[in-house]
Amino acid sequence: MAGGGVGEQTDEVHGRLQGTRAERRSRCRRANGRGARPPPPWRTSTPPQGQEWRSATSRDGRHIAVPGAGPVRYHCRVSTTPAADGALLRLLCEEADEEALRASGAAAPLVGDALEIRARLAAHRSREAALAALYETAGDLASLRALPDVLQAIVRRARTLVGTDVAYLLLYDPEQGDTYVHVTEGITTEAFKTGRLAVGTGLGGLVAKTAQPYHTADYPNDERFAHSDYVDSVIGAEGLVAIQGVPLKFRDQVYGVLFAANRRVRPFSPAEVELLISLAHHAALAIENATLFEEVRKAATVHERLTAVALDGGGPAELAQALAEVLRGSVSVLDADGRPVASAGEEPPQPADFVRELNASRTRRASATRGQACATPVIAADEHLGTLLFVRGGLDASDVHALERAAQAVALMLLHERGVAAAEQRLRGELLDELLGAPHRDPEGLTRRAALVGLDLHRQHIVLVARAEDAARRRRIADLAGAYAVRHGGIAGESGGDAVVVLPVEPGPADPGSVYPGPDASADGSADPGRAARRLAAALGAGVSETAAVSGAVTVGAESAAPGASGVADAHRDAARCVDALVALDRVGEGACRDDLGIHGLLIGRAERAELDRFVRRTIGPLLDHDAARGSDLAGTALAYFACDGNLARTAADLYVHVNTLYQRIDRISALLGADWRHGDRALQVHLALKTRLTSGWG
Repeated sequence: MAGGGVGEQTDEVHGRLQGTRAERRSRCRRANGRGARPPPPWRTSTPPQGQEWRSATSRDGRHIAVPGAGPVRYHCRVSTTPAADGALLRLLCEEADEEALRASGAAAPLVGDALEIRARLAAHRSREAALAALYETAGDLASLRALPDVLQAIVRRARTLVGTDVAYLLLYDPEQGDTYVHVTEGITTEAFKTGRLAVGTGLGGLVAKTAQPYHTADYPNDERFAHSDYVDSVIGAEGLVAIQGVPLKFRDQVYGVLFAANRRVRPFSPAEVELLISLAHHAALAIENATLFEEVRKAATVHERLTAVALDGGGPAELAQALAEVLRGSVSVLDADGRPVASAGEEPPQPADFVRELNASRTRRASATRGQACATPVIAADEHLGTLLFVRGGLDASDVHALERAAQAVALMLLHERGVAAAEQRLRGELLDELLGAPHRDPEGLTRRAALVGLDLHRQHIVLVARAEDAARRRRIADLAGAYAVRHGGIAGESGGDAVVVLPVEPGPADPGSVYPGPDASADGSADPGRAARRLAAALGAGVSETAAVSGAVTVGAESAAPGASGVADAHRDAARCVDALVALDRVGEGACRDDLGIHGLLIGRAERAELDRFVRRTIGPLLDHDAARGSDLAGTALAYFACDGNLARTAADLYVHVNTLYQRIDRISALLGADWRHGDRALQVHLALKTRLTSGWG
């Protein structure tokens, strides 16, 4: 490319020299009277008839004849020797400097032409070098070289082609929120190579803010941008004076600034600025490509690891561990209500406020980032299944993209687990229905079916009945009870509007999260049903409260079940009666078994209903008949009287009646039951009959 250009320019000079020689000879002949001719048409116009010619000087210094007044005189230029012309051509071909060309002995116009050609050739060579540098940079990008190598080559070419003392690259650090010197050429001080700048500081801050190139001929005294003592000291130690900065911009994203600087005052030509801008564009493209390649690499790695987890039958815990390893951070998998399902990493993240905000907005499908955390919703169709919470310094677009790919795998995994759990729950529910409804129909078949779901009916169990204060939460309590039963190796279902849980008894030291009491078990090694009831009540109440605006009180009754299918049915009946007693005794939200109810537990034991009914009818029958016939509540008055220890004033206050009214009611009760109903053993029997009627719902 360079050789062809020089040859063409040389031919042009040779032709021009040949032409000027012929013109000189012609003009000299005319001046001496030998065949003088008027100037050719291309040099001057033909004068009108009778107009004279006069001498003039052309733009390139030649003397020519032009129409005008005065005598016609032709002047020839100072002649030069062929040797001088040849020397000028040789010097031009050898790319000699300006001083050598002027000393060639050739005429001044020829030297001027030669200097102009030399300048054009120099511009062509500079342009050729710039294009070659851009071509090489494009080749670096196409060869997928490492990003640091590409950026180093760009900075080196910028310094060489522009001819500055130094060149360096400043990049934005999203993790720290500032900029740092990434690549240098010609920098000698270590402080400069490791320097960091706040965003918006110095010439680089101005370039990054406006996304426009800026130049300063005297950096220390330029007041167009914000100075800082740290930046000025670093630049001063390096001795930089003239600095040109151009932005590394790809579309609307500014990644950093490319600088070329000198340790003395010097201007930067438009061609040099254009070259720096082109190199900066290539650097920005290299960074963008590296970002995209990193996204693809992470996404492929995540897909490969999650596929392996799925094929190995892993769950959320294995998935969280795989993500934490690939993305080098901490991961938590949250369920639809924002509760952690599985976590992995050095410091597993906890659900933050913005995660709850994300869960509250079910229509949001994109990831949300705040600081060092990213929350990615797990969505299938229009259903929110959970959230992936990831924490690590220096989050970038590739991390977010990888999390969104992982969220799809989590959604498939959760849907699969839900389907399996639903099938198992149906099977367990059907089994529980038969255990509670018809345990004697096929005990052997029930035992075999129970074994299929991991329940050994040859062992002792605890049967728990949970009832919500609000009937609208029954579905939620049933789901929570089912999950609780699965975690502890039992089964759960619904019966009569209550949630029923059957848990196996495992005597011995207990795990802190287990329902089995361990050290405080009874002598025969059986578990404490009261303790199991209290733990289940606390767990269900907490689960309901997390998803409701008001407190979710859940009352739980429990009873030990003997081995065998019929033992489960009997224990369920007593556990349900225990719940009735807790509600009647105003102990809603508690968990208890028969032994925790004292005398009331004896009354709701395994005695036949007819026997208790006879006791109630025999003791307070006239009172109950009177209330039924008159629509009164003398039974309630008698119960309040015993609850207040026979104090008439307190009883009247509790019943919100006047004391005289209470006296009348007491007299009426005495007429129905006898005057001794308030004294001695008779008072105990009446009180027990009233409590039995209340706790059992009979009478």
